[in-house]
This record gives sequence, C-alpha cells and structure tokens, in this order.
Amino acid sequence: MKLQSLSLIFFKNHSDFKWEGVDDVVAIAGLNGAGKTSILDAIHFLCVGKSYFASTDVQCIQNDALQSGIIAKLKTDKLTDLKIKLKRGGRKVIERDGVPYKKMLEHIGQFLAVVIAPSDIELVYGANEKRRSFINQILCQVDGGHLIDLMTYNKLLDHRNKHLKQDMIDDALIQTLDTQIAPLAQAIYAKRETFLSKFSAVFANEYHRISGERERIILHYTSQLQSNSYLDVAAHCRSKDLVLQRSNGGVHKDELELELGGLNLRKYGSQGQIKSSLIALKLAEYKYLQKHTSKNPFLLLDDIFEKIDEERAQVLTQIIKNDNFGQIFITDTNEHRLTAFCEAIGKPYTTLLLA
Repeated sequence: MKLQSLSLIFFKNHSDFKWEGVDDVVAIAGLNGAGKTSILDAIHFLCVGKSYFASTDVQCIQNDALQSGIIAKLKTDKLTDLKIKLKRGGRKVIERDGVPYKKMLEHIGQFLAVVIAPSDIELVYGANEKRRSFINQILCQVDGGHLIDLMTYNKLLDHRNKHLKQDMIDDALIQTLDTQIAPLAQAIYAKRETFLSKFSAVFANEYHRISGERERIILHYTSQLQSNSYLDVAAHCRSKDLVLQRSNGGVHKDELELELGGLNLRKYGSQGQIKSSLIALKLAEYKYLQKHTSKNPFLLLDDIFEKIDEERAQVLTQIIKNDNFGQIFITDTNEHRLTAFCEAIGKPYTTLLLA
C-alpha cells in the first residue's frame, strides 16, 4: 500500500497543499506550526475515516472556511482514488473511486495507518477509556462485527443511562435493556480477551527490543465479566446505578494497566520507560494489523526524535530498517536528523520542506 498523491483543501492549516511521490519514505521537515502533523493526520483520516489529533471533524476545517477536503491516490493491487469532504453543519462524505460510501462501516479496515506521536502519552497517563479506545480501534479494523457490537452496546448503554436519570425508574425497561446488552457485552469481552492474549505477547517482545533486552513489561486486562455474566454484574450494581444515575457494570468499565518489574508504569516508570512503552504499543499495533490483514499499514511518525533519547532512537531506527514496514511518513523540525534517519534505514526517500 502506497500513497502516490495527496491534496488538502482548507484542511487544518493547509489551504491548498499538493504532493506527489513514489518513495518508500517521505521525510517532512519544517518548524512547529508549518503543517507537518496536519499531513500525517490527513493520511490517517483517509484510512480510518477520522482525525487522529482532533476530537471532532469540524476541527479539521480551517477557521474561515465552510468546508474542507482531502483528495488522494493510493496504490494497493490497483490504483484507488479517495476523497473526503467535510462541511460545517453537514455530514462527512467519503468517496472511493467517485462512489460515496453509504456507511462508514464499509470503509473501516480497507486502508490502514499506525501513528506514533507525542500525544500517545495519554495511553499511559490518561484514563482507561483511552486504552480501551486504543484496543477497540485495532480490533474494529480487523473485525467489522466487533465494531457493530460496540456501536449497538454504546447505544443501548446510553439509553440505559438516560433512563437512570429520570425521576421514575421503570424496572421492566432496565431489565429489557440488560437482556439486550448481555450478549453484546459477552461478545465484546470475549473478543477483547482473545485479542489481548495475543497482542500482549507482541507488545512485551517489542518493549524488550526497545529497552535493549534489559526489561520486560506486562499489559494487564481486567473486566467485571472475567468471573461473572453481564446480567449478574448488572444486578449487583443496580443499587449503585440508582444512586449515581449511571451504569456501573459492563465492558465499558474494563481496565488495562501497564506493569514493569511488578510496579505500575504510570506511577513508577521513568520517562524513558514510558516513552519506550508507547513506541512498543504502536509497533505491536502495526505487527498485529499486518499479520491479521496481510497488509502493510502506513507508518506515521510525528516528531518522535524530539521525545526519545539517542539510544532509543538508534534502536527504533534499526527496527524500522530490519522489519517489514509499508510506506513511512516522518516529521521533524530538524532536516539533518531526518536525513540521517532516512539514510540509516536504507530505503528510497524524498524530503518535503515546509516553510
């Protein structure tokens, strides 16, 4: 999979950006605010159907513009035209070869991208929702059924939470909703457990490599459904739900924690260990997607050399050189550092300079 051309119209800080290329590596150099990250985000948007860095689509439209667009040509086994249209107050439209998708579900998993960026620090320091979202996105790209289960589960959960805020609670309605939620919760839990049993091993191996084979890390997954059915969990939480007016039982409460040397990484890890864990998580994501889709995702590296020390930078460079990666886009404020990286990994590259 290779991006051959990209055009951005009023997308973030690019009013009219155009690029064409065929190299394996695209190095993007420029000062902060020049729009380097916006280019990576556009590629992620093309693949996943949403921004990696903005929480809403409208944040990707320039302040004074009514709409924005991304236009690209991607080469897989054939050349594909992709177009994304964003409009204030309107719905997002994604077109493939001139034909709009009827549902976003049709697009998910067709094209893949993995981002490594400074904002990934939230995977360690953020709430469990961040880590659940991380594994959900990986799973949904290889299993459309999981995405449908999640969407249905969240819709029913929202209905349940809204009813819990009412003055008069209809126990029969809550029971009906729980009966509908139960099989979805069980399916989501089962897929997460299966996924994490495989993913955790890959993650631990990647961290071991990045740490110079000095440390081993563990990804812990805990769920209320590990020892009880959803209906039992919901019944146990019923009194608490009524007091707090929200649902306290279910897979939306699943937790993932990183442990290094028997200690919680978030509380006791050094900055170097935390940065290594983030890179390892993303490399594990890449390996998992690659194995289960037989595709090489785009690897999008955003200012990573600003955030890691020289030793880890060298290890990461060797991993990228020796492993099988697809097309790589990398940004940095330092053009000479970018050039050194590209020459070290030995792949054909081009350098894009942004003013």
